[in-house]
Amino acid sequence: MARREMTATQKHLLKLVLEIDEICRKYDIQYFIDYGTTLGAVRHEGFIPWDDDLDITMTEDNYYKWVEACKKELDPEKRTYSDVRLDREFPTVFGRYIDLESTRVGRKCAFWKPLCGQCIDVFYLLELPGDPVKKQEAIDLYFAYDEYSNSSFRHVYMKTEAWMKLYNQFLEEEKKIGKEAVLRKLEKKVFHQHYDDCDTYMVSSARKIGPPSFAPKFVYDSVYYADFEGHKLPISGHYVELLQNYYGDDFDMIPARKKRHSTVSHTKLGCKLYVDDYMRLIDRDQILADMQEFKHMAVQEGYWRTRTTLDFVDKLGAYLELKLRKKIRKDHLDISSMMDPGDPGKLEHLYEFFADYYDKQMSVPKVWEGYVDIGDDLVEAALYALFYHKNDYATAVKIMKIREANRLPDTEMIASFKDMVKRVRKVKALQIYKDYEEGIREAEEGLAVYPDCRELLIRKEMMRLQLAEGDADEIKKIETNIRSLLKRYPEDDLCIKTLGDIAWIRGDKEEADKNYDWVMKNSLNGMLHLDVTKKRESIASV
Repeated sequence: MARREMTATQKHLLKLVLEIDEICRKYDIQYFIDYGTTLGAVRHEGFIPWDDDLDITMTEDNYYKWVEACKKELDPEKRTYSDVRLDREFPTVFGRYIDLESTRVGRKCAFWKPLCGQCIDVFYLLELPGDPVKKQEAIDLYFAYDEYSNSSFRHVYMKTEAWMKLYNQFLEEEKKIGKEAVLRKLEKKVFHQHYDDCDTYMVSSARKIGPPSFAPKFVYDSVYYADFEGHKLPISGHYVELLQNYYGDDFDMIPARKKRHSTVSHTKLGCKLYVDDYMRLIDRDQILADMQEFKHMAVQEGYWRTRTTLDFVDKLGAYLELKLRKKIRKDHLDISSMMDPGDPGKLEHLYEFFADYYDKQMSVPKVWEGYVDIGDDLVEAALYALFYHKNDYATAVKIMKIREANRLPDTEMIASFKDMVKRVRKVKALQIYKDYEEGIREAEEGLAVYPDCRELLIRKEMMRLQLAEGDADEIKKIETNIRSLLKRYPEDDLCIKTLGDIAWIRGDKEEADKNYDWVMKNSLNGMLHLDVTKKRESIASV
């Protein structure tokens, strides 16, 4: 596939990750490109076009092998590697592979040491116990340690009672034995922990808001070598499940907000020259002390902000419920009758009825676990409209996760929604992995329970087409089904892309291009864009 021209920063990051790859191969260290880099590999076969960051992940055991390899392999005049355990002035618990011959200036740049070099973030996977109580204790301990160990204020929100109690204990103990002694005691409890019942990894995280990331252990049990800017780099063997876990069910969609990490980067200006230029004007020790003082005040403020926000959200839920039920009575609405998958008009009305609820619930940061409670029956109806009218699994799943975080029991309908999500995710993964026969079987099993599930209906036909080969009769049946679905779900991008594929198979390039042009212009699905682009380039290269 013809490559999009990389930016200068992306070219430089690719050079650095290939250096890492070479070291890891030499020392038998398993790593994965991860987070947005995995997303880029899957959705763009390289960098996300607007991204200026590259992340990798390792299991904890591999991480320690990596640290030792860096001590042997890195030229200290050109490259360095550090984390807060290796350098107490370093501001992150995860590590960074830093190029000293370049400069990167961003919101997190600090003035000490060579932190301003272009870098690759290196995260490690910590095992969590399977027992729910012990798991939460381990999470609280790590989260508090992460905040306490950093010199800068990072985690703005999510200050739970348990977390805050630990953080204050660390501060009191520091008065008696000093910060270094406290950190060493904590690190014996946080790191090098292995559990026979471990089913979840906690990922040392760069998140500014909220706790670290979590991932099912199985997703890192195997490796897949993905195309990345003309190279093969390792990603999780269960990359679809991983991306669904980190980014939600719309991971394949191009986001409206294009995230960037660095304000300025320069691939040829050495970071020492940049730092030395202003370090002569700074009282380094005083600024570090001021940052620590500010941090402790800000942590306390974050705790009270969390409590205040959660209290507000509780009141907001009560207000919205009263408002919605008043409207139901006033307009004589029968909400249950509007939950009709065969009537798009009713579903549209239902979705519009809950527009204010969606806006309020989704405006509360998920990390706050603020649940806008409008009553189970109304939440069910709101979720129904998301699933069956908007096909918006991402929003619906976020709402259900917030319910879970607040330990609210599932209703029968919400349990069925969760089961449907699980089935759809499995079918989507099988389709992306090209296991079409198993995907069709899973889709048919799901449709036996949820006959109106749009995702299952469409993806089943898409996979049937992949297996149809030269069977004209089968292709005709698939086309009839897709056109019928398109009448039911006008302008569905998966349907229109499939009609383009059918025309492509038949050799009708004009019809195929008409559908493909619509997809490229109107769909936000990056994986559809990638497939269309590759099809067109395959013709151009002949």
